[in-house]
Amino acid sequence: MDYESFDSSGTDDDLPPSHRVARGGRVAGNGRPSSLLPPSYPKMYDEVAVDMEAQIHQIEKEAYISILRAFKAQADAITWEKESLITELRKELRVSNEEHRELLGRVNADDTIRRIRREAKNL
Repeated sequence: MDYESFDSSGTDDDLPPSHRVARGGRVAGNGRPSSLLPPSYPKMYDEVAVDMEAQIHQIEKEAYISILRAFKAQADAITWEKESLITELRKELRVSNEEHRELLGRVNADDTIRRIRREAKNL
């Protein structure tokens, strides 16, 4: 077996981690990128991977809106530090600009948050 010059020993530790997939990459039911699967691989697994990715993104959006709600409940104005944190969370949780605007609109229209802010002003 031939190894390229950048291989230190020819062992598996020279290979990229098998548990990591590039963002936006499709993953099969076994965790491997679907582009590495043979053409005969059942399409059912591809559909499962797409559904799983959709479920993960839904959880990411729920986490993001929870943070927005908490920050809005704390104060009407967002500090620069919190704004920076929100920006980082948007990247990590893969929330698009459009999704951010939609979720922020939902937070601003949330009656529970409005009530909390109203009561906080009266304290």
